[in-house]
Amino acid sequence: MVRIITFLLILTGLGFHSVYGQQRTPRRPKKPVNPYRRTYQQGKFLVPVDSTSPQIPFVHFPGPLAKGTSRATLGVTFTTSPRDITEEIQISIPAGDLIVLHGLTDKLALTGRFTFQFLQNNASVGLRYSTPIKGKFYGSAGADVGAWFGSLQLAQFNNRGFGIQSAPNLAIGFRSSRNLLVTVRGEVDLGLYYRSRVGQTVSDRGEILLNGYGGTVTLEQAFFGQRHVALGFRALYTNFNWQFWSLYDTFDRNIFYPEAFIGFFL
Repeated sequence: MVRIITFLLILTGLGFHSVYGQQRTPRRPKKPVNPYRRTYQQGKFLVPVDSTSPQIPFVHFPGPLAKGTSRATLGVTFTTSPRDITEEIQISIPAGDLIVLHGLTDKLALTGRFTFQFLQNNASVGLRYSTPIKGKFYGSAGADVGAWFGSLQLAQFNNRGFGIQSAPNLAIGFRSSRNLLVTVRGEVDLGLYYRSRVGQTVSDRGEILLNGYGGTVTLEQAFFGQRHVALGFRALYTNFNWQFWSLYDTFDRNIFYPEAFIGFFL
């Protein structure tokens, strides 16, 4: 009988200790969720994580990019020569296209683009401020400054050109439920400096000129497996297009230049 009473007292003491310990144990406070934290997958940082941010990489989409995160695409762009310049002959000029996006802060990013051919190249850098608008819509404002250089040397034709341009721009993006990123961007084409040389004849211009305007529609989505792709179309309505600097049009009016491009994420 004494053993039974002792056993019951021990069980009662253990139960009281367990209940008392549970009541006295303080709860750990939950850590605040950083909406711009980065996830790590397959050796690469993805885009900022919140309830609405896209979970696929992007360079055109105006969504915020986490600080220190980089994105890049490598592809090709095609621009068709207008009939106003080349008349009956239309030439589609392909060029390599490298686009880089690097997050400086949670909303400010550094942009870079390098379009390269055998005889002419264009490199530009800029800043872009991106922010969510509402729901699945995002917006950005930015400006790019770039320089182009071309050289065309034939037996009786020695031609070189150089110029500096700027492109202030605004963009609106929409993320679909399937993580298809749609971006519409508008830009202003400003000429800051132009210099050309044909033989011993040199022509230069240093004033700021409004060359024209441009609009771009871009789709960014998954392509195959873990690969992603950016597809786009750009309509440029301008008085000067650096890719056709060597044709020297003799009229002063805006011309429509269609451009299609594709880029694969690195």
